[in-house]
Amino acid sequence: RAETLDAFTQFKFTYNKVDFYLAQSFTKTQYQREGLYQNGLYAENSYGKGHKLDFEDFGFKGGLTYKINGKNLLGLNASYQTQAPTMRNVFYNSRSNNLIIPDLMSEQLTSLDLSYIVRTPKFKGRLTGFYITDKNTNDIGFFYAEGLDDDDSSGGDDFVAEIVQGLDKLNIGAELGLEYQITSTIKAIGAASYGSYTYTNNPNVSLSIDARQAAGLNPVVNYGPSYLKNYKQPGTPQQAYSLGLEYRDPKFWWIGANANYLNDIYVVDALLRTDNFFKIPGQGGIAFPEATTERADVLLTQEKFDPLTLVNLIGGKSWRIKTTTIGFFASINNIFDIEYKTGGFESSRNANYRELNMDNSSSVPLFGTKYFYGLGRNFLFNLYVNF
Repeated sequence: RAETLDAFTQFKFTYNKVDFYLAQSFTKTQYQREGLYQNGLYAENSYGKGHKLDFEDFGFKGGLTYKINGKNLLGLNASYQTQAPTMRNVFYNSRSNNLIIPDLMSEQLTSLDLSYIVRTPKFKGRLTGFYITDKNTNDIGFFYAEGLDDDDSSGGDDFVAEIVQGLDKLNIGAELGLEYQITSTIKAIGAASYGSYTYTNNPNVSLSIDARQAAGLNPVVNYGPSYLKNYKQPGTPQQAYSLGLEYRDPKFWWIGANANYLNDIYVVDALLRTDNFFKIPGQGGIAFPEATTERADVLLTQEKFDPLTLVNLIGGKSWRIKTTTIGFFASINNIFDIEYKTGGFESSRNANYRELNMDNSSSVPLFGTKYFYGLGRNFLFNLYVNF
């Protein structure tokens, strides 16, 4: 159960040359898990209501627009806020027990952006530079792992919940948006984003292991820092470009096409980059004798996806019948049926040097990276009636 109370104020000021605003917010968040059945492994802390978690957060935001003249403007925005972790990231495994991650802290978000804006009858453009930090973030994932150094309580093969705690992120880059009315019916649109989205520290990694609970041991094992500093953040392109043309006919039909180029998409896993990676399971921290730094660097090199280009086609038509408007909107996305990866995660099933090295040395790894794929050629048709 989650309960959230939000309060905010905002003040706006408008003058001949300058507009600016100031805003403040306060948020109170409470989480509590209530188990509806008793889990056999966690008989004492799975059924019924668990402890309540309370977070109190605040935020400040301000911005101004300077009007150089009627066509050119400068914009500046800055903010600082704290934010409670999501409910998913406060419990070790909310599906089976009430165990709460210790030393939880609110995230700290800071952002700054500066924009130059131009507006003319035919041309509109915006160039923005941004700087964003996000500190004290948590992330939880679930998977099956082999080769863990967990006192050999289960042979080192376990279904686990991985908790990455205290992760800091930095997003810095620039965005550009352009629009030009070539003729009264044809318009060109362009957009670009270039950024560097990285991790800036080495967060702590721990695992919640059901097999240890079954063996009467503490289910939570702390694996210490994961050496993620300077790795690229996964799950989003760090370069994106788009170019499109649109035709709007006076007889109320239109058609447009755009091409999109995406690059610098990465995957990464935290557990593989802890000291556990080099340890022989169940041997008290003894390192694999065959492990070398050079080979480890190869095995742990961050995977980067191939760049991709997608082309989409959109269009529509409308009719006015007395006071009623009838129309449709249709699109064909990924016209050339390109197969592409949108994200994924490195498999942590082979969680140590020896097993990962053996798997990667084979012609077809058994436990390679798991990928998410975008849709192939797909269609959308929407019919509407306004009256």
